[in-house]
Amino acid sequence: MILATRSSCCHLLSVSLMKNVLPQHIEHGVCRPALANSLLRVSEQCTRCQRCVFECAFLKQYGDPKTIADSFDPDNRFFLQLPHECNLCSHCTAVCSHGVDPKALFLEIRRESVVRGVGELPEHNGLRRYEQVGTSQRYSWYGLPEGCDTVFFPGCSLTGSRPETTLKSYELLQSMIPSVGIVLDCCTKPSHDLGDEDYFQAMFGEMTAFLREHGVKQVLTACPNCYEVFKDYGEGLTTRSVYEVLNGRQCPGGVKLVGSVIVHDPCVARFDTTSQQAVRDMLETLGLKVEETEYSREKTLCCGKGGGAGYVAPDKTRIWATKLLGGVHNRPLVSYCASCTKVFAKETPTHHLLDLLFAPEGALAGKARETRTPMTYLNRLKVKKQLRRTLSTAVTRERTFHARELKTKSKLGKQLLIGLLPVALGLLLLSRGIFS
Repeated sequence: MILATRSSCCHLLSVSLMKNVLPQHIEHGVCRPALANSLLRVSEQCTRCQRCVFECAFLKQYGDPKTIADSFDPDNRFFLQLPHECNLCSHCTAVCSHGVDPKALFLEIRRESVVRGVGELPEHNGLRRYEQVGTSQRYSWYGLPEGCDTVFFPGCSLTGSRPETTLKSYELLQSMIPSVGIVLDCCTKPSHDLGDEDYFQAMFGEMTAFLREHGVKQVLTACPNCYEVFKDYGEGLTTRSVYEVLNGRQCPGGVKLVGSVIVHDPCVARFDTTSQQAVRDMLETLGLKVEETEYSREKTLCCGKGGGAGYVAPDKTRIWATKLLGGVHNRPLVSYCASCTKVFAKETPTHHLLDLLFAPEGALAGKARETRTPMTYLNRLKVKKQLRRTLSTAVTRERTFHARELKTKSKLGKQLLIGLLPVALGLLLLSRGIFS
């Protein structure tokens, strides 16, 4: 049995003290069928070869997947909250030669923790507020032109950190697909990864139902996280990354770049070979030589933000980025995830692929503009305002659907108020026309 305490999570006590503290309505010793099946599969398939443990700080501390599966106690809060220290990056799944999928197990345990009432950790409050803002009426906007059957879904991070790049990407897509629409909303992957399955299914299901009801058949995503969500759960919708669609496009004015770069594949895209190749083809079309490292494509490493684990166990998750950057040696790095780009830019020259497409020389010179929080919230409002003013649409909406009442309104209301304080300034500036 795993008895290690979690030094990085001060809110947890020792395993022995956490026994039998679950809600009384939960049947003790009985897991949901999905979790029970996942525990059994991992226990039977894992040979304890330690290959997945070698590079993962989480598994190094708590044991290989079979050890965790065999030790799991559904009545013990420690085991239910343990997977929140895992990035859900699927590196363990990628390196396993026996087909074991530990990530699926850890996600199921997270879901079990939510069902049992111990899954909402205070460390995730900021992440949940971020998601709530993205799905709010103030920040969401759907613009569907006449005859629209394809929409661009840029995602929260790209729109906030790179508003001009977001708008230029949409303009380029419009030149290729004149009736393409745009959706400013959150895919609610944070809730998905935190194990809040019912809320995720309700929110994402309402979004996709609206799109299908209005004739949308295809979604083009710029964010790899959004891509995975739509691909896995967007029933009735075809999902493609914008990198696949834009593959082969030249820089504005036909500018040809010179030099070499290293590609960082976001962990969520480790099995998305289509996007991986499209990104490399685009870079070569721009004139850049792509250098591969041992941590690329399927064997890529997480930036540390995956699964919300960085909020719970920052010391563990930071190891991923440190290990990856150790092989970069200060060479230019290119990613196609805005969150990854933000993390790595603190340590080495890092560019978002779309920056290279629309502002190539400035990006390589380190002059590409990446906005930081809290101004990212203002940028998202700015993009929404500009689209509402300029886009000719047949259907529009701001999202008002909520899958549940805000839990304990006083508690979450205060949290949301604190999270929206930086936005208040932006609303004031917008009302005075500063961004117009």
